[in-house]
Amino acid sequence: MAMPPPYPQQRPSFRAMPAPREAPAQILLVDDELIVRETLSQALRATGDQVLAVDSGEAALAILASGVFDIVILDVGLPGISGFETLRQIRTRSDVPVMMVTAAGTLTERLAGFDLGADDYLVKPLEIPELSRRVRAILRRCRAGGARATDELLGPDGIVMRLRSHSVNVGPAEVMLTPKEFAVLRLLLERRGEVIHPDEISVKIWGYETFGSRNFVEAHVSRLRSKLVRAGAGDAITTMRGVGYMIR
Repeated sequence: MAMPPPYPQQRPSFRAMPAPREAPAQILLVDDELIVRETLSQALRATGDQVLAVDSGEAALAILASGVFDIVILDVGLPGISGFETLRQIRTRSDVPVMMVTAAGTLTERLAGFDLGADDYLVKPLEIPELSRRVRAILRRCRAGGARATDELLGPDGIVMRLRSHSVNVGPAEVMLTPKEFAVLRLLLERRGEVIHPDEISVKIWGYETFGSRNFVEAHVSRLRSKLVRAGAGDAITTMRGVGYMIR
């Protein structure tokens, strides 16, 4: 007769660890349509986030001047000053992540938003799950210590780029750059010491619109170099023939 085992045999039990809960975000929502503001606010608050919703760019700028937010969700088609102009003014004073929302979503419009400093773009009608996940992805990048972890980028000969104020100085002299020139200089400073191919600059700054147009990139780098030289920075941008550009 078989004897029973001395101890009852039990299947090991495994309990899945819950996913870590992300910290709630302070969100500024800017949209002139009441139903959109109410719907998005309700959906975002359901995940634990704090949402302040306003209906104009003017209101958003006034609130940002006195409050701190983790991300701004900004409609392009606003009454009064447009979403693009609102973004431009935000970038003169803050590096807060901005997600643009538009009813059109043409390539030209999207590129214009990215050129002004938008972090992401969504086209209406919005899918709430996608919006929520894109917000979380942007916040994770920022909280992990991405490019926004610092406000200043330093270069040779006294070059100082301040991201929040969207300004560049060579010593005490301010250098007036176009948004594209600023973006090119930022890329070179963020990857200082690395040679960057013109095609990569083209894709990162202009998208694929100018891919392969090396003369186009060269013209922008040339103007940027001239402005830095006139401000006293010397020949800060090095051209590696047939390879690309770098700042040592």
